[in-house]
This record gives sequence, structure tokens and C-alpha cells, in this order.
Amino acid sequence: MKPIVIFTCIIFLLITACEKDTPPFADEDITISSSMPGFAVYKTKGDYFNYIAVYLDSNENIAICPVYNENSIHIIKDKDNKIQYTERWKLKSGYIVDREMIFINSFTDVTFQEQIEYIKDNSDNFNADLYYKPRIIDKNPFVEYYHISEGLGRDFTLGEINQMAENGTLETYFTKLK
Repeated sequence: MKPIVIFTCIIFLLITACEKDTPPFADEDITISSSMPGFAVYKTKGDYFNYIAVYLDSNENIAICPVYNENSIHIIKDKDNKIQYTERWKLKSGYIVDREMIFINSFTDVTFQEQIEYIKDNSDNFNADLYYKPRIIDKNPFVEYYHISEGLGRDFTLGEINQMAENGTLETYFTKLK
């Protein structure tokens, strides 16, 4: 084979392999209710999409943290038996839509998959401060953060939110906190 053909094949294989590791963008037809208290649209400093967020109190102790197991209503297994969190979506515009995020959350490097496996083996010994606290990777993760405006009383599709993000009109329906 000629070197150019081999080089082209290698590049194609690398691109194809990389695409498999990239989570797909959310289905734009998914509807989100504006009555959800943690409904937010945001961008973070890093890719924290698969990581668990926690809330630290004024003494830097874990005050609020999710504890998921295989039977949690916001957890499903995909066709490859990998854990998927169902309350967070990636948009094409680079924003994340999340139904359970608060502005003062910090991200850990604990994945949903890892936590569920840990809980399965250690549910009797689970201590949020011991498990999460040493694994906090960003206490101020948000580059931009929008919270649903109070009393709006309407639903949005992820496609509508993505369009607002692309058009720069998120503040029409969302309150910008950062």
C-alpha cells in the first residue's frame, strides 16, 4: 500500500475510535418542566458531565450530596451496562441542562458509575465527608450559570434551550447568576 493510503486509514480509525468515547448530545425533543427547583443551564471550567456535585456548608463539610444506587429513579443502565444519570444533558451549544444543580455546588471526581459500585459494596459504611471531601476537584466550577426564572410556569424542550443559548437569549427566561 502507498503511504498516503495507510496514513488516511490510520486517521480514519483514530477519529472513529475517539467518537465512541464522546457522549452524544441530548435529544432536543426532551421536555423540561420549569417547575423543577434545580433546573439550571450552565457551562463549567472543565468537563464534569459524568461527575457528582456536592454542596459544602460554611465549614466546608458536605451538607448535601446525592447517594445513588442501582435502583435510584435518576439512574439507568445503557445497552453496554454502563450507568447513565438521567437528569443532566449536553447541548450542542456547549451548555449543560441539569434538573438537580444549585449554583453553590462543587464537583467531585466521583463518577455516577463509581459511586453506584461503591454503594453496592459499602452501603453500611458510607460517609459523605470521607468519600466525597478528598475528591472535590472544583469548588467554583461555573463559567456561566442560569437558573429558571421564578413563577414562569412553562416547559421547554432541550432544543428550545439550545436555540436560546446559541442566540444569546437565555436571559429571556432564565436568571443569570454568573
